[in-house]
Amino acid sequence: MKALKIIGITVLILILAVAVLTFVAPTDFKLERSVEINAQKETVHKHLLYFEKSNKWSPWAELDPDQKTWLEGEDGSIGATFFWEGNEDVGKGKQELIAFTDDKIETIVTFIEPFESVANGYFLLNETDDKTTVTWGFDSKMPRPFNIFGLFMDISESVGKDYEKGLAKLKEIVESEKPAKKEYAIETVNFEEKTFLTHREKISFSEMEAFYGKHLGAMFGMLSQNKDVQIAGQPCGIYYDWDEENQMTDVAAAIPYNSGDKSFKFDNYTTVKLGGEALKIAYYGDYENLAEPHMAMDEYLKNNNLPMSHIVLEEYITDPTTEADTTKWLTNIYYFAEK
Repeated sequence: MKALKIIGITVLILILAVAVLTFVAPTDFKLERSVEINAQKETVHKHLLYFEKSNKWSPWAELDPDQKTWLEGEDGSIGATFFWEGNEDVGKGKQELIAFTDDKIETIVTFIEPFESVANGYFLLNETDDKTTVTWGFDSKMPRPFNIFGLFMDISESVGKDYEKGLAKLKEIVESEKPAKKEYAIETVNFEEKTFLTHREKISFSEMEAFYGKHLGAMFGMLSQNKDVQIAGQPCGIYYDWDEENQMTDVAAAIPYNSGDKSFKFDNYTTVKLGGEALKIAYYGDYENLAEPHMAMDEYLKNNNLPMSHIVLEEYITDPTTEADTTKWLTNIYYFAEK
């Protein structure tokens, strides 16, 4: 009887200990790991959004090469669901895509075996200087009394290593890809003749930012103070020559204006008229990548046996001081037909 009493007391103590621990142990679990990838956000995004691509860098895919996987719904669309079923290391479960933007992808992960649980998974993407930081995370609730296991398992250590391994493979896959060649729409337009106030110089590429800052500002102030003149558009750059080898350009800072029938002379500045048939590219993006649409135009001219234009106009539609998102900066590029 004494032995039974001791066993009973021990069991009671264990029950009380479990009861206490269930309220001491956390029920919320969260984990995040990050990696920086040398690629633009749009390139990385597709490797996270599409289950077919994400399974190629998944840290669990290689744990059971013979596991069964299948997809329901259209991959990359809301509601698409990825199912897996494998050995004891992989288990059984499904992952559903529930929301996504350019900066975030959200899923619900449902584990069926070896234990049942549900987690909210997500990817966060942040691009800076053509590099993208990917944060992979999840948050989950573990109901009592199963939350006790959290006291004896270091989820951050075990799952965290898997996340780090997967992100490292993601980085390797993305950075080994050759960047896709961007396509630009090229259209033939009739550019209505405009009068520009310009200042033209031959300068080095490194001097361009200071050149534009000095002369566009001065010309804008000069035109604004003249009551008989109306500014007729956005600041522009007119290119007469581009010497890549010597890093030099023959360029004019230009602002279009309208003075009706009146003519004016502006000290140190020249009036230029420009118009006629031209090929146009509407480019959205940072000024640092303006070379891309110009290369696309050069290729178009060569492929169509067209003469290279000696006058190129860049029209800077968006004011960078009022729009921080560089993907919304619009620059209209015109290559004027040779006459």
